[in-house]
Amino acid sequence: MSRILLLGNSSIKKRMKIEEIKKNNQDAEFIRLFPENYSSENFSNIFTMGDLFSKKKIIIISDFDKYNISQQEKIARLINQVGEAFKGFIILESQNETKILKSIKFEIKVDANQPPPWKEDLWINYLKEIANKFSKNLNDEAAEKLIQIVGKNEELLYEEVKKLSIYSKSNDILSQEIQEISSVFSTVNLEELCYELARKNQKKVQDEFQKAVSSSNFTSIGMLGYMNRYFLDLYSVILYGENKKYYTWPEIAKISKESQVSQQRVASFLGYNFKSDKTKKTNLENMYSTISLGKIIIELEKLDRSLKAGGDAKVLLASFFHDFCTDKL
Repeated sequence: MSRILLLGNSSIKKRMKIEEIKKNNQDAEFIRLFPENYSSENFSNIFTMGDLFSKKKIIIISDFDKYNISQQEKIARLINQVGEAFKGFIILESQNETKILKSIKFEIKVDANQPPPWKEDLWINYLKEIANKFSKNLNDEAAEKLIQIVGKNEELLYEEVKKLSIYSKSNDILSQEIQEISSVFSTVNLEELCYELARKNQKKVQDEFQKAVSSSNFTSIGMLGYMNRYFLDLYSVILYGENKKYYTWPEIAKISKESQVSQQRVASFLGYNFKSDKTKKTNLENMYSTISLGKIIIELEKLDRSLKAGGDAKVLLASFFHDFCTDKL
């Protein structure tokens, strides 16, 4: 029996560890539990003696720090009471280490944090780790090229490496292949589009949108989902922000922890500039309030309904971008 803690803000590192465990235990029953569908009875049934010993299990408890205190306490008691006779894995995913989490006896603790955005060498090593998962090698030059194209977004980087591992003809993913393959199978920089949209830079939004619709990867629902998450994150950051003109890195880290938004995105929202930045960032806190963002989120929901009703995606999105940038929403 192994109790494993996956602690940190990297969804990809957690995913890779879980996939590794599943691959090595293909006969096990897989159970995943989330805060939004928490049921005290359901948890108790899963952790009853008869059920546990019937078959090897991989039990994953996601977003442990998002359960309320009483739920965390009950889950901790149940896990600590599981005996050595249990055959399988109990895996907890959490972004933050709560007081209750520290009371659980873990056999394995995994650091599942993304590299800090300014640590180029750590991002390069992280990409090599991802490539290795797909039985591919990635040299420094190729990793730097990929980061230059995609940005330091681990979800997009993971998907791009996965794609490259399919199309690369050798065990090594080369810089030249990245350039060639990405020209056909490019990952749209939705983060850049959303940032320019938030800044109401109509020309740049139009340019990024044209890149998006010309990509073979483009889906209107996917783009809208990304935009919705972006502005929900911006809402959370402004909710916990301190209405300052400039922020220090410790303040960025504090707001990231409170808002549950990645440090890189919080830094971008609040105009924090790294030495490697080529252009000065805008502090979006000076442009929005929670009220104005609430209205934007409602408009995104309306757009979602229109798209799902069969409306022309390109027309609807182009119209939304125009109205957004010209304050006509």
